[in-house]
Amino acid sequence: MNIFAKILGRVLLGLLLILTLLPFYLLVLNSFKWQNDIVLNPWMWNGAEHITNYTKALVQVARPMVNSLIVTAAVVVGTILCSLLAAYAFMRFKFFGSNALYFGIIAMLMIPGYVMLIPQFIQINDLGLYNTYFGLILPPTAFNVAMGTFLLRTSMESISNSLLEAADMEGAKDLTILGKIVLPLSYPTIATVMIMTGLSSWNNYLWPLVASTGEKTQQITVALTKMVKSLAEGEGILFAGYVIASLPLIILFCFSSKYFIAGLTQGSVKG
Repeated sequence: MNIFAKILGRVLLGLLLILTLLPFYLLVLNSFKWQNDIVLNPWMWNGAEHITNYTKALVQVARPMVNSLIVTAAVVVGTILCSLLAAYAFMRFKFFGSNALYFGIIAMLMIPGYVMLIPQFIQINDLGLYNTYFGLILPPTAFNVAMGTFLLRTSMESISNSLLEAADMEGAKDLTILGKIVLPLSYPTIATVMIMTGLSSWNNYLWPLVASTGEKTQQITVALTKMVKSLAEGEGILFAGYVIASLPLIILFCFSSKYFIAGLTQGSVKG
């Protein structure tokens, strides 16, 4: 029975793996084809390589990718910095209303992004931030800080109090304790926050669509919906654009996956 269960489990995991990788396989495969080849034989390689799909797609998505890299990097840095300071303050200091303030921040996780869309648009428009990098950066950063604060505070609470008390007795200031003790012990959770924030910012479509116009600050998610293609090339150029747009996220996850997996447990389970 145990052997049967193991075999069945591996078969199911194999099927799930195939279902997960199959769309990406079709995406990469058909990104080298023109429309006629995609329609006739979408599942197999037909020997016809159209590298021009990538060159033409890169010309159209290069500027939006740079814009998205700037916005995503700023959102990730801002989220980690604000979440780190907020989580440390809530973990170390107990002041009047601290719990109410903390749960008020966490309550932002319960608010759907669509509810905040119009108020945020009115706010950045009144501040003169429409169609600017700051208008694309500040609202997503504020929204992601709630999850970052929650994960980092939970992670910091698992740090031994004796370690922090020893640092206090040696005369270490809070910034020193944060930078030399708390920060190194929170690397896995920081990696988790970085990947989650990076994914949400890079894949964000609705907010860049509302908060920007034209090519000045256009994000990659919006640019992919406006790609120009000929009738013969068809969806091949669009697929090539999707592959190019996914490369930064793949690289990010490859370098941070170890810390990401460890941080999911460290940031979600106290103790």
